[in-house]
Amino acid sequence: MLPYEKYRRQMIDTTITLLPLLLMAWYYYGPRVLVMACIAVVTSAAADYLCLLFQGKRWWSRYDFAPLIIGLTYVLMLPASAPYWLVVFGALFAVVVVRHPFGGHYHTLFHPGLTAFAFVVLCWNDLTTRYPQMFQKLPLTPTADVSLSDSPARMLMLGGSTNLGLLDALLGNFIGPMGTTCVAVLLCCGLYLAVRRTILWQIPVASLAIIALAAWFFPRINGSRTVSVLMELTSGVTLFSIFFVAAMDNGEIETSAGKWMYGLILGGAIVLFNQLSYLELVSPFAIIILSAVDHRCDAYASRILHGLKVLPRKCAQGVLAVWHAAGRKREV
Repeated sequence: MLPYEKYRRQMIDTTITLLPLLLMAWYYYGPRVLVMACIAVVTSAAADYLCLLFQGKRWWSRYDFAPLIIGLTYVLMLPASAPYWLVVFGALFAVVVVRHPFGGHYHTLFHPGLTAFAFVVLCWNDLTTRYPQMFQKLPLTPTADVSLSDSPARMLMLGGSTNLGLLDALLGNFIGPMGTTCVAVLLCCGLYLAVRRTILWQIPVASLAIIALAAWFFPRINGSRTVSVLMELTSGVTLFSIFFVAAMDNGEIETSAGKWMYGLILGGAIVLFNQLSYLELVSPFAIIILSAVDHRCDAYASRILHGLKVLPRKCAQGVLAVWHAAGRKREV
């Protein structure tokens, strides 16, 4: 477990990097995005305060910015057309069901915002996986009655393809969750978090490499392999969830080998879910499941490295034993 001061610094760094994504969403979809973000943050903060009161604790005596991050993380994975009630429900679920039952602060087993998003995807799939066109004027009413379209992530799931190019992907010139499509900003945020040592850089490198290799050798579309790799890496919430949830340094993984191991396992799990699932947004579910084993990755990596060191010697001993046995048989 991380010391409180380091954890609090991580929360501040995370807040700093979530704000540019919120501004990009505002640029793409207008002021409705800011209203949704305010609703999510206020709901998370109010629910957090009430939960603390029920536990007889002081008003955020050791404030860690968690309600702010929970609200922003959750809302940035939603479509800009999501109804306000869905924003309120997810924020309440994240704090009341996921955060405080495990002790609050940094004792939570699962990331509250990501877990809430995964829950609403299962319950209201149509509301969370269909998106408005970019620069479309969205009303500030509780529900946005606008035309919605499928994202590249759904096209991947169905085996379809798009003409998505590298420049369009970097600039976020395609529809999807309102805070996860501008890849250039996402990569800058990830680089900042890595330099600040808020995230473990080995995890995104390893997991994204596995996803890219699988997309190249086992594409889910009939088009170009390059387009397959680009769509797998940029569509949906994969980059966002890996940078802002999976790669966060929670103190559970200590060795470099363990960090690489977790990244490889995570990338493999996302690829497997992509191939077998009928959901287009699978990375949150893979991250939630692997949250139960991340603390074992150091041990897994240590045993594998030990096995790789011992295996050549054992193989050599076996070959020598067979050779000597064969020699004795010829003498007889």
